Amino acid sequence: MKLTAEGCRARQKKLVEVLAQEKLEGAIISRREHVYYFTGFLHGRFNGAAVYIGADGRSALVGAGVPEGVAADQVIQYEGGYHATMHSRQFEMVAEKLAPVLPKGKRLGADLGGGIACAAALGGAEVADLTRQVCRLRKRKHPDEVDAIRAAIRIAEVMYAAAKAAIHPGADEVEVLAHLRSEATVAAGEDLEHFGNDFRANAPGGAARRRRMEKGELYILDAGPSLHGYFADNCRTFAVDRAPSAAQLKSWEHIDRLFPQLEAAIKPGLKSADLFRQADLYFKGVGYQGMIHHLGHGLGMCPHETPELNPHYDAIFEVGDVFTMEPGVYTEELKAGIRLEENYLLTERGVEKLTTFPRTLV
Repeated sequence: MKLTAEGCRARQKKLVEVLAQEKLEGAIISRREHVYYFTGFLHGRFNGAAVYIGADGRSALVGAGVPEGVAADQVIQYEGGYHATMHSRQFEMVAEKLAPVLPKGKRLGADLGGGIACAAALGGAEVADLTRQVCRLRKRKHPDEVDAIRAAIRIAEVMYAAAKAAIHPGADEVEVLAHLRSEATVAAGEDLEHFGNDFRANAPGGAARRRRMEKGELYILDAGPSLHGYFADNCRTFAVDRAPSAAQLKSWEHIDRLFPQLEAAIKPGLKSADLFRQADLYFKGVGYQGMIHHLGHGLGMCPHETPELNPHYDAIFEVGDVFTMEPGVYTEELKAGIRLEENYLLTERGVEKLTTFPRTLV
């Protein structure tokens, strides 16, 4: 049962009473559970959000993909990603969007409790923020990190084997998802925090629905289990009835043939946006619309890291990068698309493919 707008408004009124007691002009609320508590907006775990609640009772919510019906007088949307790649400036963008709403020169409160605030306070008033530098260090993966990602990939491949056996015309998407989670948990030998993003038939992606798969459809499984803090993220597409159409097979062949071309092109110093453009030109050359989705992204402690294989970013390939490549074609004729995704490590010798599960549709 989700929180109601009425309940959130009542909680906002209680906070306004606290503001009056503390002689504050307003409060900036940014912890995920507190944003939900006061507005009913439970944002993605890898996105940022914040709500400003003024002493006058008015509220302004900043978030990515905020739905209608939340308890906020003003909703300010920000882009949580570009061309389907999440970026690492979530809270910076929230702050930029929220700043014009805040009263100038007034005393404000904020929900500063939590590990980050408590640890930062130990550094004193002049503590320097090293977030960007740490993110930069995280780009080049050490051998133990690569091993951790390999272990997560093994769990993803268990999910693909389970899906291949479980899907058929009449299979319920939610029941298939439950089966995949069960198999992944057993394979891991422990509870897992994350399983991936896309578990639908006849759709480019999305959460599983209470819907039965039909003959002729394709099932896109974008599995992304997190094991011991590191993510896998790879995708396979399966023909629900194990009898792909001629159009589906043709599209699959075009996607499959692109991989060796891209793998051969990757080297240290290459702009990842240039690799995206190579894939875009390839698809246009074989009669498709081109790339309507990112080509891939870095991988590690978050499902989307740099380098972003995306024309909206300026990342450069470097030795030590672990990244995905996920070219796809999406049309109604395909019911509704094919995405294939592999994971790679860039070494001095070139790319090493970390994923091994076959890319076939059946």
